[in-house]
Amino acid sequence: MVNLEPTEGREQRGASRPALVLSTSVFNALGVVLIAPITQGGDFARHAGFAASLSGSGTATQGVALANQIRMLDLEARGAKRIETAPEFVVEDALARLRAITD
Repeated sequence: MVNLEPTEGREQRGASRPALVLSTSVFNALGVVLIAPITQGGDFARHAGFAASLSGSGTATQGVALANQIRMLDLEARGAKRIETAPEFVVEDALARLRAITD
């Protein structure tokens, strides 16, 4: 869970929400991480192909990770806490969707 406030415009809202960490542990050691917020909604992202589903992943957290809403965050400063670890295939799916945006 991580605090994503303040937000502006079309940014994903929600004072506290689950997020999927996409960056490597080596990068995370720098003090910031790349995250994709997880939502139960995300209809636009689902239809546009930006949403990596957690459905069927065996995680307690369900919904979709939004590759079109990634952010760099200092998790310590935001008081984040680890809830669980997502399977590698979920992270790889989210990264593939992010690559589709940047390629």
